[in-house]
Amino acid sequence: MLYGTNPEEALANIRQRAGQSSQPGANRDGRKLALVIEGGGMRSVCSGAGAAALAQLGLSAAFDEVYATSAAVMNASYFLSDQPLLGMSVYFENCRNGRFKNPWRFWKVIDVDYIIDRVAAVEKPLDIKRVMASPSTFYISVCDSRTGEIVVVNTRTASTPLLDVCRAAMAIPVFYNRTVPVEGRPCIDSGTVLPFTLQQAIDNGCTDILVLLTRPAQFVERRPPWHFRRAFGYLHAWENSRLRRAYSRRHKDSTRQRDLALGRLQPPPGINIAAICPDDELSIETFITCERQTWPAAISYGRKTLSLFGEDSRHLVWADHAA
Repeated sequence: MLYGTNPEEALANIRQRAGQSSQPGANRDGRKLALVIEGGGMRSVCSGAGAAALAQLGLSAAFDEVYATSAAVMNASYFLSDQPLLGMSVYFENCRNGRFKNPWRFWKVIDVDYIIDRVAAVEKPLDIKRVMASPSTFYISVCDSRTGEIVVVNTRTASTPLLDVCRAAMAIPVFYNRTVPVEGRPCIDSGTVLPFTLQQAIDNGCTDILVLLTRPAQFVERRPPWHFRRAFGYLHAWENSRLRRAYSRRHKDSTRQRDLALGRLQPPPGINIAAICPDDELSIETFITCERQTWPAAISYGRKTLSLFGEDSRHLVWADHAA
């Protein structure tokens, strides 16, 4: 149920932070805690359930840094604003209608603007002020569409508004098929080239890292099929060899990150990593919106998170609330 390098020690250090003062620089335990959240379209319902369970455990302000990729930026945002119930409801109420996903709307199969401009701004308003005031530094990863480079945006210092950075993080090529400007760069979903940014957390000096994965531990990253590469090249990376190369080597870069998260590749000494994964039999695919699949997967992931932190897994607040 738990993977990584010294994962029990990582969880123990995170538990120790609960209830303590978590203003930047106020902790004197000598540890730097990070939460890394993987996205992946509707697969993110799992990491969203994990984040909601962490909020239930009183850990919304426990992490020094929070890193999110792709659709997980909404999980992280609602987590940092301490609105986990609202965040989970987006998956089961807003992502299941034709406004969000419509295969016949070929110019915008996935309407990211609906989630940002209607849901997060109006129907289920994200408390942006609370996110920005969080003691956790919030990093959102996007991909520069000109170069294929991963750009990790510090939302505390960025001039681009938070919701626009989130929009760029979810701008999945082909299905949304436009770039979003972030700090002067035309950006797309960084999940196009890398599923999560664990290495960046390590490079930033984080010592205890919890990774919420949306793929089972047995998952093996494959090179994108030729027809995917061809479609990506024609529709989004025409005459852009650097972005095409970044996309085509995605499986290699992603495998290294996943091996690091799961403990198959050792981090530098002194770094503890704990990773939580969905069960293989409950894993879901990127664009699956059927509640008969997403609900059991989310419930299982949320309960697993509670259990790993030593809490009664039967009492998952957001599930009880929804029921």
